Amino acid sequence: MMRLKYFLCIFFGLIVLFFIIPPQKDKLYPNDFCSFQIVARDGKVLREILSDDYTTSSWVSIEKISPWMIQTTILREDKRFWFHPGVDFLALLRALYENVKHKRIISGGSTITMQVAKITLNFKRRNILTKLVEIMYALKIDLHLSKQEILEVYLNRAPYGNQTYGVEAASRFYYRKSANQLSLGESCVLAVIPKSPTLFDPYIFPERVNREKVNILEDLLKNKFIDSLDFTLALRESTSVVGKDINFEAPHFVDYILRKLQKKKAKNLSKVITSIDIKLQTDLEKLLYTTLESLKKYNVGQGAILVMDTETGEILSMVGSKNYFDAREGQVNGCTALRQPGSSIKPFLYILALTSGIPASYILPDTILEFRLADGTLFAPRNYGGRYHGPTRFREALASSFNVPAVYLVEKLGVQRFHNFLRELHFEGLDRDTKFYGLSLCLGAGEVSLLEMANGYRTIACQGLFEEAMPILKLNDVYGNKINLEKEEAKRVFPREAAYIITDILSDNSSRIKSFGEDNPLNLPFACAAKTGTSKDYRDNWCVGFTRKYVVGVWVGNFDGSPMEGVSGISGAAPLFRDVMIELHRDQYPPVFEEFCSLVHLNICAKSGKVAVSSCPNIIKEIFIPGTEPAESCDIHYSQITRNQTDFGSSASVFSNKPIEIINPSDNDMFKLDPHVSYSSQGIRFKVHAIKEIEEVVFKLDDKILCSRSYPFEYLWKPVPGEHKLEVIVQDGRNKKSDEVFFIVY
Repeated sequence: MMRLKYFLCIFFGLIVLFFIIPPQKDKLYPNDFCSFQIVARDGKVLREILSDDYTTSSWVSIEKISPWMIQTTILREDKRFWFHPGVDFLALLRALYENVKHKRIISGGSTITMQVAKITLNFKRRNILTKLVEIMYALKIDLHLSKQEILEVYLNRAPYGNQTYGVEAASRFYYRKSANQLSLGESCVLAVIPKSPTLFDPYIFPERVNREKVNILEDLLKNKFIDSLDFTLALRESTSVVGKDINFEAPHFVDYILRKLQKKKAKNLSKVITSIDIKLQTDLEKLLYTTLESLKKYNVGQGAILVMDTETGEILSMVGSKNYFDAREGQVNGCTALRQPGSSIKPFLYILALTSGIPASYILPDTILEFRLADGTLFAPRNYGGRYHGPTRFREALASSFNVPAVYLVEKLGVQRFHNFLRELHFEGLDRDTKFYGLSLCLGAGEVSLLEMANGYRTIACQGLFEEAMPILKLNDVYGNKINLEKEEAKRVFPREAAYIITDILSDNSSRIKSFGEDNPLNLPFACAAKTGTSKDYRDNWCVGFTRKYVVGVWVGNFDGSPMEGVSGISGAAPLFRDVMIELHRDQYPPVFEEFCSLVHLNICAKSGKVAVSSCPNIIKEIFIPGTEPAESCDIHYSQITRNQTDFGSSASVFSNKPIEIINPSDNDMFKLDPHVSYSSQGIRFKVHAIKEIEEVVFKLDDKILCSRSYPFEYLWKPVPGEHKLEVIVQDGRNKKSDEVFFIVY
């Protein structure tokens, strides 16, 4: 007997304790229940991201739900909601009688509170025991929560069909409006669904749902919750649900955002407002597709475009592939995938050189040189096209993308130092040991992403200040509160003086003529700094650059690594880069680059790189970081051939002394006709350098004589699509002197 009393005391004590302890908040208000929206900067929904349970839901407070929705839900689900203690025992007895009478389950007798308990406990198997536990839990909920709080939980977690949970998500899904804007008729329709979301699916059984709507309205009128006018208006109101809308915009960008959120472990979100400009995104998706279609014959199958706001770092467009829905490789994101950047990495080497005291007038060797690698083998870099140019100024070596000067520089500065500098700029893909890359690091032998590269160029545009890209503008939690975004402060990586000089070089079209010709795709009608890159065997084409307003990165190639057919950065990625830049600045050209720092401007001799004197035949202006400008005056003449043993030692070579040489176009150049400009207004300027003794040269195109020209040996030719051979000839007594190049127009 004593044992029984002891057992009963423990039993009733546990029951009392059960009711005293409040229900767990995280079970009633789960963090992982709500779905959330990723939207563009203008509010357009890019994608609805389902919750961890693969459902669409959005939490709102009871004050933000239409009173009609609350009234119709109570009438439909639990008429005595305001009066019972969480369990309606009369309804349970009536349900038990009906079920026994019909020998099957007709009614469950559940109250709204019991349904909250059922949703919260979420038993996988249901039986008499689980029903009793739900009844106990419903009593406990009613004891600790107000009726309004219980209603809020129910209306935010009730099933409304089509993988949609909660009245806010249902309202937006079926009527494209918030729950606080629901009319009486619309509220009746939504109130019908939770009882059986499958049987009362408005898309499949609209007539059945409408009959139930009428029943609810009649009950409301009968119980004097509405008058006859409300009843009549609600009957006449069209409550047809709108068509299903599947939002799937900017897919690569949304995938990128989801990875960012996962990395930040962001929880309890309702809306993610991003930086994407959806109109620009759509336009560039079309532009990439049409451009790649035209490059198919050169085995160019894929591409990517990234656009950032120069000042803020906001990502305005991210086009990751030709077609996201291509089952084979469309979902690879070319903006975040690691690829070899080729010569597009070189500006950072030259920035390091400037900060090390090497001036922009420095004469670098561009000839056949051999460099000894760590393993003892010899490495002899070659220029694109196989041509060498002898002693070359720093400015021209970068702008024309000569390989030999770059390797010479990285050996002089140290590969380890250059690698560390790139890591400071957050090139995360360069995570191997420096020895793995060796001297080829300056030629793009490592792997980086287009996003990293574009943000690196943005650091140049922002005068040496590095900031992470900004794809997210604002985060809201399920309760409408703003979530603070952690943002690292801008960090200075290199001096603004070096940034301006590199910007000036990359926007100087005259300095890239030797490699790309005067009428190249980077010669834009406004101030734009840009650099191309081509990886080994033509596997990757890059073109990255910026104006005062935008940073643009373009990559073309093949995701499987197969090589393109002779397409370089200037002929593959650069024309697309140009098209994007023209589109971005169609309404207004950007301002010129401003000199925000103290720099020294000097006239120097183009041949020696020293301060020009009156006898120098070719004087150019150069910019210097204070303290790095040359102190010596030029001591050679334009026509002399020099050998600079002081700078280069045994690596120096004799400057080429051809009597006649075509300097534009270069051999294997590719020109793209601009579709936005009349063909009759476009031209390619043929230019020839000849020794003083030559007075006249003859231009031949495709073995037909065009004309003869005296100094300055130039001819403006209206381009015709196709492959062409340009030849210049001069007859000097018995000796015929000539030069020839091949180029393509498309």
